[in-house]
Amino acid sequence: MFLFIVESPTKAKTISRILGKEFIVRATLGHIKDLPENDIGVDERTLKPRYVYLRGKKKKLRDLKRIARRSKVVYIGTDPDREGEAIAYFLKEELRDTGAEIRRVVFYEITERAIRKGIEEAGDINMNLVRSQFARRILDRLIGYKVSPVLWKELGSRNLSAGRVQSPALRLIVDREEEIRNFKPRKYYYVKAILEKDGRTFEAVYDYRYSNPSDAKDIEERIRDGIFVVASVIKKEDKVPPPKPFITSSLQSEGSSRLGLSPERVQSIAQMLYEEGFITYPRTDSYRMSGDAVKMFIEFIEHNFGKEYVGKRRRLRDRKTAQGAHECIRPTSVGGRPPKGEEVYDLIFRRTTASLMSDMVLQRTEVSIEVVSPALRKPVLLTAKGVKVLFDGWTKVYPYEVQGQTLPDLREGDRLKVVRVFVEEKVTQPPPRYTEGALIKTLEKLGIGRPSTYAVIVRTLKERGYVRVVKGKLYPTEKGISVAKVLREKFTVLMDYNFTARMEEELDKVEEGRRNWKEVVRELFKEVMAQGGLEPPTPRFSAGCSTN
Repeated sequence: MFLFIVESPTKAKTISRILGKEFIVRATLGHIKDLPENDIGVDERTLKPRYVYLRGKKKKLRDLKRIARRSKVVYIGTDPDREGEAIAYFLKEELRDTGAEIRRVVFYEITERAIRKGIEEAGDINMNLVRSQFARRILDRLIGYKVSPVLWKELGSRNLSAGRVQSPALRLIVDREEEIRNFKPRKYYYVKAILEKDGRTFEAVYDYRYSNPSDAKDIEERIRDGIFVVASVIKKEDKVPPPKPFITSSLQSEGSSRLGLSPERVQSIAQMLYEEGFITYPRTDSYRMSGDAVKMFIEFIEHNFGKEYVGKRRRLRDRKTAQGAHECIRPTSVGGRPPKGEEVYDLIFRRTTASLMSDMVLQRTEVSIEVVSPALRKPVLLTAKGVKVLFDGWTKVYPYEVQGQTLPDLREGDRLKVVRVFVEEKVTQPPPRYTEGALIKTLEKLGIGRPSTYAVIVRTLKERGYVRVVKGKLYPTEKGISVAKVLREKFTVLMDYNFTARMEEELDKVEEGRRNWKEVVRELFKEVMAQGGLEPPTPRFSAGCSTN
């Protein structure tokens, strides 16, 4: 008999069906240990953490130990990331004295092929991943416990907290709000003509912005009764490559903008789809797709749409911090539909398919129109731009809005009928407020956060009352603005985007085994504290390499 341990009951049920009666599959229901809830839980001089059992987990562990004592091998199949590795570490420590051999199983999709391969290649706990998770958790705890009291003192409320990643995210939203409040709209004017050829109308503009409406009106009056003739027609083809397959940030962003779901809801549905075996692991920052998956989708494209829709396999460059072992988020097969989460699954299926299809081909046309009039000293040129889809390519499965008008067949020398000439008023617009999806895109671009944290960042800002969502836009509350102001003044380094991104890079180095986790925590924590006028305790002894 074998014991197979995962985190969620849904995943346990799916894997149990795959492995059969020889395996007993159990779920931990998430973490079994964490830092204490109401205490810092870290020796500030040695950085030794004090992990405690979470509520209800002692009983769960007793059940796992009972089964492990009767098992030949215990396979720990928690999620393939830092958090999952930390859970696996604590499980191994707890089950060490049961007499069973304990093996770590890593897989990125819940299919029979992936699970069986994971069992065949089962190894040991990746302690670099564990140390990286410890570093993240302890650094977050130290910063939270040391910075938050400054907020309480400055703002007179204990219902406030600061975080290593949420603080720069809050700054983004507050800075954008300040830009909007300080924005002074400016009116401008330009001359537009509605012209006709063969019964089809189109727009042409005099490509100059006037700040004074009377100047624009003067041009409009001079050309109104003129003769409009096509002077030149320039056409060129433009290829629009397919989108990349989904990674965590792009799935959350697209799910938010296209489906109207919060990033947290998108991620929750994706996790459910993964646990039920429909998609690959949904916390990833890699665009890599396995050769078998590429072949499967290319065959699907050719069979359903034709050879002309099969694209070239592109080399997609991951960020240097991307987890190379992970794949993109993709369906595990081209057949079968999930009973729940269909909208998100359909989005993933279409995006994966589109990423392997041929380019969309557009024809862009720019037409110069000469206006001759007795009221003009010399001819005036107007411009009409148009776009036409020559081949839909990947947009056959993944909607894409082509911006631009469709022009009639225009040739040099064509005389055009004038329908209307007028002055159009425009007003400059302030930068838009962030949507949840747009914020996640910006965080990823700045290197702030990682796939497992994006949805949590947004949720935390909302739960703490620092931001509110109105018609899909993020507005900072007065509380959020006050917190950002204090942090800017007292802990500028914590609010600095480059510093926050560097923190993530240092944690990645721990994961890769290139840095000692205690040294990283001390260095970063010291920077934050010193800038805020607070000095962390002097280490009792130099950092060692032990996990504890």
